[in-house]
Formats: sequence, structure tokens, C-alpha cells
Amino acid sequence: MPLTKVELKFQVEKPIIFQSFSGFSSRGLFYELLRRVDADYAERLHSSARLAPFSATPILISTSKGWGVVYDRLPAPALCMVGFTLFDREITSRIWEALVDGCTLRIQDVEVSPLEVSVSQESYSRFLAEARPVRSFSVEFITPTYFRFSPYLASRLFPSRRPAGGVSDKRIRRARRFHPLPEPITMMRSLVRLWNEFADISFNYRRYLSWIMAMGISLSGFPKGIRTRRLYEHRTTRKFVVGFQGMVHFSIPDDLYRKRWARITDALLKFAEYSNVGGGRTAGLGMIRYIPREYADTS
Repeated sequence: MPLTKVELKFQVEKPIIFQSFSGFSSRGLFYELLRRVDADYAERLHSSARLAPFSATPILISTSKGWGVVYDRLPAPALCMVGFTLFDREITSRIWEALVDGCTLRIQDVEVSPLEVSVSQESYSRFLAEARPVRSFSVEFITPTYFRFSPYLASRLFPSRRPAGGVSDKRIRRARRFHPLPEPITMMRSLVRLWNEFADISFNYRRYLSWIMAMGISLSGFPKGIRTRRLYEHRTTRKFVVGFQGMVHFSIPDDLYRKRWARITDALLKFAEYSNVGGGRTAGLGMIRYIPREYADTS
């Protein structure tokens, strides 16, 4: 099943106020569309502990410089867009059913009508077929990004980070953390999990991640800096996430360079431009732009 990208453009005639990030409303809009055609399916998906078969963008506003991310306030009048990437046939058919006859969209109690609905598809096999062995690259983290991490996972990935003594194994396994840092292992592990769950073509995930853990990809800097941002979904309940943003540079050192894994890295990061990375991708978090800087000479 290929990836399906759906983009909805609409006009807003009066301002809309969000808590702190419009992506949470994008996710709410997506579930509203699902409920219109199959409320039971929408509820099962919402309550499922499995990887969600979709990702979203926040509300985007048209500006003189392109599409900008909307955080707490959407001015009006404005031309806007929201996008959804769908990973499997079941969810794709339901969203298409919700949109095919035309519908109104409700965003923070404001109703708008789509001006344009565009649909495109991309295949996993094409990501791999067109992948090139990258040597260095940058990733622009467009919207706040974080990775779910736990002391237990940290002790497996990084043996030097052993949890403090006196804490039970059960508590260590249940503990969770926001990890708002662009570490290669957390970023690529996030993408491998998505690919492994939904792609119709595979590669040796364990060997690839072992290479990443051995620092096959190195963080080479962020000269203009990164910054973290706290986003509230519900201020009254103090429900929030913390994510980082900025341009980050990576490289694959000569001593661990493997052309096969460099190609897989290129494919996964092109896939990430559709899927988002890390936690909260269904609410527009983890949107990235992949910028290859240098490829290996394949002549």
C-alpha cells in the first residue's frame, strides 16, 4: 500500500485562537472526518496503543514566503491548508469517503469549506529505488520535535547510562521521558518503527539500528542553535509537550561508512518528509525538511 497524501486548502474569514499549537486542532479535525463515516472505527483508532496509521501537519497559512506554521492565533482573512499522510488502505478509504462528496470542516468551532482537495501517492519501493548513499546531510526540524524515551531503553541503547540503584525494575520499565534532542539513534529508530509497521518492502532493521547505535551517523552540529518550545494541548489539565526546533547537521564518518546503510538513511529521511518523526506526529509535531549535503561518488 503506498503512502497517500491529502491536502485541504480553505479560506478563513475570521480569526481563530488556539491553545498554543494548531496541530492539536488538525488532529481533532482528522478524527471528526473519520467519525462522519465510521464512528466505531474512529474510536478504536483513537484508543489504540498501536502506531497510528496517519500523520498530520498543523494548520498552515499562506504568506509571501510560502506556507507558515500557525501556533496560537490564525489571523483573517487568510488562505490556509492542512495535510494528512495516510499509511494503510483502511484509513485511506474512510477519509476519501468523508471528502468525496464535499463537506464542511470545523476548526475550533469555526466552519470552513474546502476550496481544493489534492491527493498524491508515493511508494516505499520508490524511496529505496531512488535512494543514494549520503555522506552528510542536514535536517530542519520545522515544528517542535521530541522522542519518547525511557530509562530502561536508555540503559539498552547506551550501557553507560545505567539507572540509579535502589529503583525497581518495574518502575524503570514504566518510566517515560520527553527527549527533545536530535540524537541520531532516537530519530532513526522512530522512522524504522514506522517503516517496519506499514511499508510493503523491508530491509534488515536490526543490523541497520546496530550500525546507528555504533555511531554510524554522527551529530556534527547546529551552528545557529536549536531551541525548545512547550506546547499546551489543554492548559487547564497542564497537558503539554516539549519539543526542539532548528537546523541540525549530521555526517557519516569514514571509519564506519557503509554504502548500503547510507542508502537506507537517505530513503528513511525522504520518507520522514511525509511521515514526520518522533512523538505527536498525528498532531503536526516532528515535521522536517531533509537536505542532503554530500553523496558518495557512485561512478
